[in-house]
Amino acid sequence: MQLYFAEPYRLVPPYQSTFWCRLVAPFLPAFLRRHLGVRRWEVRRGDQLREALRQRTGILLTSNHCRWADPVVLAMLGLEAATFFHYLVAQHMFRQGRAFGWWLNRMGGYSINREAPDRESVRAGARLLAEATRPLVVFPEGTWYRQNDRLGPLREGVAMILRQAARDSERPLVVLPLALKYWVLEDPRPVLARRLARLEARLGVGPQDQLALVSRVEVLTAAFLARQEAEHLGTPRSGPIDERRLHLAAAIVSGLEARHGVGHHDGGLMERVLQMRRLLVRRLAEAAPRPEDSAAVQRQLDHLLLCEGLNSHSHAYLCERPSLERQTEAVQRLEEIVTGEIERPVAPLGVLIEVGLPLPVREWLGADGGRRQEGARLVEEIGRRTQRMLDGLLAEGPPPAWHCPPPAEAAGDDLRPAVAAARPPVAP
Repeated sequence: MQLYFAEPYRLVPPYQSTFWCRLVAPFLPAFLRRHLGVRRWEVRRGDQLREALRQRTGILLTSNHCRWADPVVLAMLGLEAATFFHYLVAQHMFRQGRAFGWWLNRMGGYSINREAPDRESVRAGARLLAEATRPLVVFPEGTWYRQNDRLGPLREGVAMILRQAARDSERPLVVLPLALKYWVLEDPRPVLARRLARLEARLGVGPQDQLALVSRVEVLTAAFLARQEAEHLGTPRSGPIDERRLHLAAAIVSGLEARHGVGHHDGGLMERVLQMRRLLVRRLAEAAPRPEDSAAVQRQLDHLLLCEGLNSHSHAYLCERPSLERQTEAVQRLEEIVTGEIERPVAPLGVLIEVGLPLPVREWLGADGGRRQEGARLVEEIGRRTQRMLDGLLAEGPPPAWHCPPPAEAAGDDLRPAVAAARPPVAP
């Protein structure tokens, strides 16, 4: 999937008609089952959405984002409430082919430029909330993290849309936080073992089938890190996996900052990645007439994409609760980092969709849309409520009627450092 383009960004505006949504709606359940691997779904507290629709308020739905299937899963929530949604979508998704971009727009998607302040997109979102004809879905993490049980850091785009909407309209506005929690319906470990074997062969690591799955992931991550450390740092490092991946990502970003004369940035790793990405996207447009320079900038953007993957591949998260779901997430994330391939389903999934209590926007922002600080507090509250719902769904477990496999019981070897026990790598 191409992520960055030299051509100037142009807003893909919301498509107002629901004709194509109504035409496709009967086929969505089959598409979700056959192509995205989600066979069961259940909505919790859907009456919150139905009541907000009945009152004709401007509705912003905010959801955690951990799988490619999330937007289609949310469409099932809309069908249950007899409505369709608009979706705020990263602009590169509309450039994956003319037909796909057209279809995405007709299904409710409109674009946002993640690499620069996109006032056109913010105003378009505010208009949708003011019109209140269809709810608007935003994934406030700004990207998707493969950590279903843990919400990633939220970005300020949600607050910008809400502040603009509060200034532009007197209509009541609410935020409904959503939580999506996936469960595997069949034991994924046989498929995961085969995928790990392919990664072992790709990375030149001897077969590690004597190790438990969590330990195999650790060995593979260490082998991949060693290659990347040799390329970017000059020599492989030793130490805990998470310490190494974060050190590598920070070193890559620091090198790019120094190369492009970017001053010291006090923010976290992802804020630094985003700052560099904005700069390099501009440089990509400037270098378009010069193929060699353009290719060099594209490689640097690929390095930033590696940093994003390293930032979200937490071995501690896997070891904290080595459930079948987290084992699946870890292998899929490792596949994506190593191969660059997009998500491929591993095992059939079920998903719980929980709708949170409404947050009245003007109680947080005031009638004039408030200041940036009030918007930041509202986003923090959205994050707290979403994480609380995720924690509750995790503690509750899957519905008994789904007959999910029993929880994985990690052996002691699963959680001990496994790098020393690995067979030596074979020559690539």
